Amino acid sequence: MKRFVCDCGTTQSLFFESSRCLSCQRLSGYCYKENAMLSFDETKESGVFMARGSRYQQCKNYRHHQVCNGMIRLANEVQPNGEALCFACHFNSNVPDLDVPEHLPLWRKLETAKRRLLFTLQSLGLPIRDREQEPEAGLSFSFMADKTAGDHFNSPLADQEPVFTGHANGNITINLAEADDVARHAARVAMGEGYRTLLGHFRHEIGHYYWDVLIARHPVLLGEYRKVFGDERESYQDALDRHYKRSNDDDSWKGEFISRYASMHPWEDWAETWAHYLHMLDTLETAQAYGIVTEVENAAVIDTKEITLPQEERYYGKNSSIEDIVSNWIYFSVVLNALNRSMGLPDAYPFVISDAIRAKLAFVHRTIHSVG
Repeated sequence: MKRFVCDCGTTQSLFFESSRCLSCQRLSGYCYKENAMLSFDETKESGVFMARGSRYQQCKNYRHHQVCNGMIRLANEVQPNGEALCFACHFNSNVPDLDVPEHLPLWRKLETAKRRLLFTLQSLGLPIRDREQEPEAGLSFSFMADKTAGDHFNSPLADQEPVFTGHANGNITINLAEADDVARHAARVAMGEGYRTLLGHFRHEIGHYYWDVLIARHPVLLGEYRKVFGDERESYQDALDRHYKRSNDDDSWKGEFISRYASMHPWEDWAETWAHYLHMLDTLETAQAYGIVTEVENAAVIDTKEITLPQEERYYGKNSSIEDIVSNWIYFSVVLNALNRSMGLPDAYPFVISDAIRAKLAFVHRTIHSVG
């Protein structure tokens, strides 16, 4: 993630999630067309804000629910539309039932993770087609619950079918329980996972979406994929049954797969590897943007305050090196884990990248940069 700074004359950081500058107290928000966090001045026009000489309005979900911070630029003389959605919110197919008070803060967490995901996808120049552009398989998101939020999702809702986090034909469904820290921790422990985050779910499921977009439709890439990850035509249900019969203590997957879940089926191996690739890029960019050395101790730190899309060639460009990315990540993840331990926290990245996993990451890298 880039580092954003308010233009109020201070060095006050604007985080990607910020809704107000803590120094000048102006409204702030993210503008997708400009790829920038900006602070805004109020105007005499109702619902209109000014920044850098242009008129803006808040996304409907920002203005009414404060679950996003998207700002929409208005053409001259165009009046604000109270129903207008920002780039991120217009992908929503289903949102949580807001008649349940506990759902609102959980929806806010979902939107925060989704916006960060979309930022990375845009940074990589990946195609992002919505349901209007591609009605049968365009990208959309459904955020749904099948249990009650009041008891951390322990009690089933009446007349509600089970909601499974997953991807199907472009639609990514996230069970609202994943946004509840208590429920998500319980699931992580029950499944013997070392890592389970909301952002991780989004990055994993979008991997399935891009498998359909980038690989399934391209025979040459599909053949290469099968050589690296295996044959996805293997019965998914059989693989799923075998996976959940295995003990959480079974570590036979280590070395060949980035996680236990990745060992279940070639589709999941791809999605898990894809998610880790995005973990690496976003974290390395954030570290560099804040002047943290991410390689050898005496490496030069590059100022990235003025990065615009496409992101810095080192991590996001077509000429970026997967060897450079992985080597820097291995070094920095050790530092990251050491920092966490100094705070009494679990390792931020409890994974080992073997040569086999490097090869899979390299395939993900090549596939992404084959676009266009």
